[in-house]
Amino acid sequence: EQASLLDVVRGRLGVRSASRGCEDGACGACRVLLNGAVVNACRVRWAEVPEGATIESFEDLAEDPAAARAVAAFAHERPTRCSLCVGGLGVTAVSLSRQGHSRDAVAVEEVLQTATCMCTGRGSWRRALMR
Repeated sequence: EQASLLDVVRGRLGVRSASRGCEDGACGACRVLLNGAVVNACRVRWAEVPEGATIESFEDLAEDPAAARAVAAFAHERPTRCSLCVGGLGVTAVSLSRQGHSRDAVAVEEVLQTATCMCTGRGSWRRALMR
């Protein structure tokens, strides 16, 4: 099957926080946790997802303190942005927190290589993840 993980989580599972942004995995709007690892769901073929895999979206993680803190900081900075990438930001914050890398500048820079706010660039994500 040629469907992506993003196609499945949005179409079959009804997840709305994972968004189609850039189509090539550069923006991070489609991020989910797949067996605990951050993935850009547009880049993962559904056929490659192991049977029984755990998929967590922002809807599952929004109440996590790391996600809530990052999303609140992001929204406070400029509340008028489109919010397409908010789900990916929250997922990324939870992943960093679970790995013990919350507010770790090196880890944040690493995750920013495949994530950016289409409205403001990487700076908004960087500041939100470092708060």
